[in-house]
Formats: sequence, structure tokens, C-alpha cells
Amino acid sequence: MTLITRRGALGGMAATLALPQAALAARDSLRASTRADNLRVSTRTDNLRVSTRGGVVRGHLADSVRVFTGIPYGTAARFAPPRPARPWTGEWDATRPARAAPQPPGMDPLPAIQAEDCLQLNIWAPAAPGRYPVMVFVHGGSNETGWSGWEVIAGNRFAAHGVICVTLNYRLGALGFVELGHVLGRAYAGSGNNGLRDLVLGLRWVKDNIAAFGGNPRAVTLAGESSGARNVCALLGLPAADGLYARAMVFSGGAQTVHTPAEAAAFANGVVARLGGADRLLVAPFPALIEAQVAARRGWPRNLPFRPTVDGAFLPQVPLARVLAGQAPRVPLLAGSNANESRLFLSEAQAGRPLWSQSVSNETMARMAALNRAYARAFPEFTDAQRHWRLLTAEEYGIPTLRLAEAQAARGAPVWRYRLAWPAPGGPYKGHSPHVLDLPLTFDHVTLPSMAQMFGLSGADQPIATAWHEAILAFVRGGAPASPGMPAWPRFDSATRATMVFDRVSVVENDPDGAERLLWLQTPGEPVSAAGRR
Repeated sequence: MTLITRRGALGGMAATLALPQAALAARDSLRASTRADNLRVSTRTDNLRVSTRGGVVRGHLADSVRVFTGIPYGTAARFAPPRPARPWTGEWDATRPARAAPQPPGMDPLPAIQAEDCLQLNIWAPAAPGRYPVMVFVHGGSNETGWSGWEVIAGNRFAAHGVICVTLNYRLGALGFVELGHVLGRAYAGSGNNGLRDLVLGLRWVKDNIAAFGGNPRAVTLAGESSGARNVCALLGLPAADGLYARAMVFSGGAQTVHTPAEAAAFANGVVARLGGADRLLVAPFPALIEAQVAARRGWPRNLPFRPTVDGAFLPQVPLARVLAGQAPRVPLLAGSNANESRLFLSEAQAGRPLWSQSVSNETMARMAALNRAYARAFPEFTDAQRHWRLLTAEEYGIPTLRLAEAQAARGAPVWRYRLAWPAPGGPYKGHSPHVLDLPLTFDHVTLPSMAQMFGLSGADQPIATAWHEAILAFVRGGAPASPGMPAWPRFDSATRATMVFDRVSVVENDPDGAERLLWLQTPGEPVSAAGRR
């Protein structure tokens, strides 16, 4: 998930000072009340053993679901491309939590162990033999925080319904998304895309090994949320990932949040300067590197500095440009965003202030100023805070996801689009549909205490979660998203722009928020769908 303190931290002040008090309480409660349910090793004796190409792994059985955690799929020296994990002898204990990638404190509760050797994955699989469809899920966190073992993305409910779920770690921050070839030499060229290289290696591991767990390697759905969704879009733009997935799901993402080589070099220079020089890059302990990347991020004039780099080689072009050109795989796509994404990051007081460049991910500030004026004319009833929430939600999530859906549908691929309008029933975001609210619905975890603190979710919301989860299951199984709890979900195309508006009573709307979409097309400036930097 995306780091909740992201925008507050960018101001150079202590991140926690910028959080709404209720959000602080929710974050602290998340850390304090992390349930061990998804980490606790079963004491039963019916643990299962599976032979992979690297060796035998031993997992455990929990509620009739086989669970394997912390399986190594790769290894990597600092700033170097990943390599397949070294084979082992004996049994790998896959009942211990996966290591977490080195990162600054964030919202997601983490295990005690952070390590640069973090390329590990988790698998939830049905206990019965079979040939099951597979979902590989990429966690979010602004490519700076996050972990494959976060309880909200545990895949036990997918496995209980006949889908194998895989979550995987990848390198974050400076270790995964800072380009250092111009500093350390040719051997390190491309280091700014090592996080993506990790994900490609993980997908190859799944292709080679998932059959041993009962999975169908030809029926892999690649999915992600937030920065994980943007990374899924980046993989759509990667020739190296072609053939490793059959479907894709993009929850609150987009396909154009990338660096040019010049931008990547400039941000890298900021990290190096704050670390104390290039000679420290390979020898400094990772906490020092994390401290330097946080300082560089706070000094960067835009949001989301840890992003892939269009280097003309590994990532040849902006991912959206590859989709527009018809060069990306024409896989079925499910994509959408939440109605009030930016509400998670900005309190009403913060959102009421003038627009700040460090809250903007893709557009120039000149265009954002023009759009802000256009929004003021189109929505005169909005307060400044309401207008900025809506504009920033569109800039980072709504419009980029729409452009991806348009491009993939135009190339003949089946596309289904959604908008999550259902409001959080309680917590600090009550009445809004903010960023992350989709995750406990997708993974069917509305009864977690952490989600009660954050969104006021409870067992009373189970019918909502069941309808959403069933629709996701239908898509992963190879069909259209569908559930008895919602109307028939038609495909999205440029003619009707049919969109499932998911709410207490879900409805299909053609071109929802069409007036807002036209504002983006009619406002001067480089459009978000351009095949250049933005």
C-alpha cells in the first residue's frame, strides 16, 4: 500500500506532524495490533513438502489452505541485477515470514527482519490436488515501503476459493529504483530498474515452479495496487516480461509514471550527495542509505521519485506508449480507481492549501494550475479542499488508469473498468472512498482489527466484500468479472465507456464523470496520455 505519510514527509518536516490526528491513531494501532494470524506457524504435524527447482520447501496447513512463506526466488548484490536463488539441500523452512526489503518506517507492520537479501515470496494454495489459476500480487508503498507479508494481502481467502495466490518482495527505494550507472560505472547501468528486474525474475520462478503447488503456469494473473499497480503497468511495457502472465489487474495505478534518464540521474545525484559521496554507495550500511534516500525524496520537487526509468534498453519506452502502439501483450485487463484516493494522504486542512508540486506525480505545475481553475469553474460548490482532493485523485490515479483502459481496449483486448465509490463506514476516512480501501475487499479481509481502526470495517460489511471478491475471483479464473451481488459487468470501450460503479448498490454507468474527463482533454498542456515523459 502507499505510504500514508508520503506527502507530509516531503515537506522536510517530521512526517508524523503532517498527519491528521485520527490517521496517527490508526497508524499506531496498525503497528500495535498486527495480528499474527498470517505469520503464525501451525503446530499441526501435517505440514506439506513441495519440490521446486531450487530444492524442497516445507510449509504448513492453516484452515485447509497450504501456506508457504519466505521462499527465495532470487538473490542480488547491492545495485546489481538479480540472479536466481541458489539451490539448497535439505528442506527450506517455508513457515517463517519473508524478509522485508530495507525501508524507512511506514504504515505497514513489518517483521523484525529487514535485509538486502529479500527476494522471497509467499504462496497460499488449496490443499486438494488440482490445476488452479494463479494470481501474483505486487504490493504497493510508493516503491519505498511495503512487504509481501502484510496481513491485508494474505492470500488465504483466494486459496479457499480455488485460486493460488502469490505475493512477492522486490527491492525498494535506492536499492531498487535509483539509477547509478553514471556514478558507479557501466556494470551498474540499469540499477534504476532493478525493482522491475526482481519482479520479472519472480514471475519466471512462478512459471517454472507453480505447477508443483497445483498451479497452472498458463493461467497467471498479474495484479498490483498503488505503486504495485504502476509496476504491473511497467511490466506491460517490458518485453522481458512478455509471456509470463495471461491477465492483468491494475488497482489504482497508471502506465506513465516514469523517469527520463536525465531525471533519474538528477535524483540519484541527490541521494549520493546526502549519503556523503559515491565511495559510500557500496559500503555504507543500509540504514545510512535509507536515511539518504529519505532526505533526497524530501528535497525532490515531485511526488513518487522512486519510479522506473525509461532507459531505451530494458524499459524501451513509456509503458503507456507501448500499449498505445499495440506492442504490449493484448491480455484481458481489469482496471480502476477509488473515488477519493487522495483523501488518505491529505487532511482537510492540508488539502485546502495551495497545490504543492510534491503532491503531483505526472503533470507540470503549469497544467495543474490550469486544471485547478477549470475545476473551480466546473464544480463551484466544492471547497478548496474538496476540489484539490478530486483533482489530485484524478491526476495520480483516475486519469492514468482511464488512459490505460482506453489504450488496451483500443487494441482489441477485453477490458473491464471500475470505480470504487463505496464509502468507508467509519474511522478517520468515514464517508470517503480513499486509497487502499479496495484491498480488504479484494482479499476478503474486512474483519481484520487493523481495517476496523483504519476504515471502520466489520463483519457487517461482509456482503460488500463478498461481492467484490467474487468478481475478482471470476476474472482470475478466466472469465469476465461477475458476482451475484452486482449487475452484469460489460466490457469497457471508447464508445460506451461502461464502468462498474461499486457501491452499496452497484450500477453500470457509461462514462461516469465524463465532464471531468473532458476537462483533462480540453485544458491546455501536455496530455497525460502522451508518449513522452508524462
